[in-house]
Amino acid sequence: MRRHVVILGAGYGGVSAAKKLARLAKKHKEIEITLINKGSTHNLITELHEVAGNRVLPEDLEVSLQRLFESTKVNVIQDEITEVDFDGKKLFSQKHEYSYDYLILGSGSQPADYGVNGVKENAFTLWSIEDAKEINEHIKQMFQEAQFETDPAKRRELLSFVVTGAGFTGVEMVGELISWFKDLAKAYGIPQKDIDLYLVEGLEQILPNLNDDMVAKADAYLRKHNVDVKTGAFVTEVNPAGIVLKGDNDLVENIATRTVIWTCGVKGAALVEGLDLEKDNCDRLIVNEYLQIPKHKEVYAIGDNSAAPWGDNKTLPALVEAAMQTGECAAKNVTAAITGGQKESLEAALHGVMVSIGGDFAVADVTGLSLKGRPAMLLKHLVNIHYLVGIGGIKEGFSFINEYIHEQASHKGLVPQFFDQFTQKSHTIFIVILRIYLGIQWLLSGWGKVQDGWLVSPDYLVAGSSASPIGPDAVGWYKAFMEAVVMQFPLFFQRIVVMSEFAIGISLTFGILSVLGALGSIGMNINFFLSGTGNMWFFMSSFPCLANSGQVLGADYYLLPLIKKVIWRRPKNKESHLKEVIKTRS
Repeated sequence: MRRHVVILGAGYGGVSAAKKLARLAKKHKEIEITLINKGSTHNLITELHEVAGNRVLPEDLEVSLQRLFESTKVNVIQDEITEVDFDGKKLFSQKHEYSYDYLILGSGSQPADYGVNGVKENAFTLWSIEDAKEINEHIKQMFQEAQFETDPAKRRELLSFVVTGAGFTGVEMVGELISWFKDLAKAYGIPQKDIDLYLVEGLEQILPNLNDDMVAKADAYLRKHNVDVKTGAFVTEVNPAGIVLKGDNDLVENIATRTVIWTCGVKGAALVEGLDLEKDNCDRLIVNEYLQIPKHKEVYAIGDNSAAPWGDNKTLPALVEAAMQTGECAAKNVTAAITGGQKESLEAALHGVMVSIGGDFAVADVTGLSLKGRPAMLLKHLVNIHYLVGIGGIKEGFSFINEYIHEQASHKGLVPQFFDQFTQKSHTIFIVILRIYLGIQWLLSGWGKVQDGWLVSPDYLVAGSSASPIGPDAVGWYKAFMEAVVMQFPLFFQRIVVMSEFAIGISLTFGILSVLGALGSIGMNINFFLSGTGNMWFFMSSFPCLANSGQVLGADYYLLPLIKKVIWRRPKNKESHLKEVIKTRS
């Protein structure tokens, strides 16, 4: 008997739940999965500031849901659910009703105005791609109007910009404006000294989730770039003429502005807000340790819909990593409920946070490691790539890497320029030549070892030999591993090295699964660096080949589409099973 699982919402939690459930359902044909989302894409909302600040295009943050789930059991429906009947196990939109056996609520959140007068009418929020586009267009309009305004007071109002809330979103938004305003000032002939940028925070410091050292560095960076940071100042009103602040000793301050960007916090989505269920003060649903709603055990809440228990009398914060972990936990527990398995309590492990401040500076506190500047920015890019590979899997992951590199390339800042060097869009021939050159070098290296007898004589990977894998600058633990393991079976590992070099060489020379060849080249070079014998040129020149370089003058042009077609076929009966879930309302 089939069991229909409906996932509501394709945010970070919903996509993670659907991906996990699809993998688990491969072994259980009775599980059918339907993902219902208002739009047709999964949106990378943590990067909305990049659209608002004119760094990337809106479509760069959109990932097609059909593309993500085409070859899985997940049916994707674009619809907006307006009502939930928990007793009847049904969801309702304007035109359709959907039945479910199990429901995972991941419909996200909405900006919270905390009852401040005028926010809805006079402030911009940053919680959707449409919000980001609206901010982008409005800012350009302000500069255009200021260009021709002769009244000093009105011109100052047009060129004053206020971001309220100094959490991750607010600080990242200000960082983008710092960079963009330089270009806008030049384009519209406006002196930069005429532009006022404010960051307002009710607490006594910005970025409350970061350690004090990182907060100080971020604060210093903002002030260095002429941001007026106002902490301990609460917004009491937003009106068409500006914003009213209340600070220490009840001191009232008015800032005349036409632009207020509100990033002061979020609450549960409108649908969840209207449900007759127990919630916390942020309109998140109270759940048990399995993420079930106590009154309806077949319903699970994840991400920003869930006040998930965490540690001692705490709830999990509204972070992307938290949303993903709750999504996967709910998927496991739904599968367990259907198959009679053991449910798992949520054991969330948050690894840290990263905040970009423009395109070339960031602060990060990850697993106890604190970084600032370009290293932190590079780490943020790598985490974004890791996420895209995670949701794309083998089928789409490397394509997502290539697309991400294109999106980030050609922007100001050292890190974006680093990406620009590797984009096929601008340097296709360079990358192809580099790929073939590297491939030939690996083939020559492998052939040289064959001629030297690496396949027949165990005399090379031993202590004291000229080919010993341990150089004078080898890392301590690596040296111990080599002596304890590799040198005990030298002929076996010699053959692995030779075969690996041939495999990498063939892959890169002929463009056969070139991304895997590039990863192999990087891995081999990391191994050489650990041994104290690495070659920096070989290491760095391997990275451009990650950009699907084999699709130009390589076999990947034909091979990759064929692999996708053969391996990731559309599951049978996918559409027919969907008819059991959906019904047109009379």
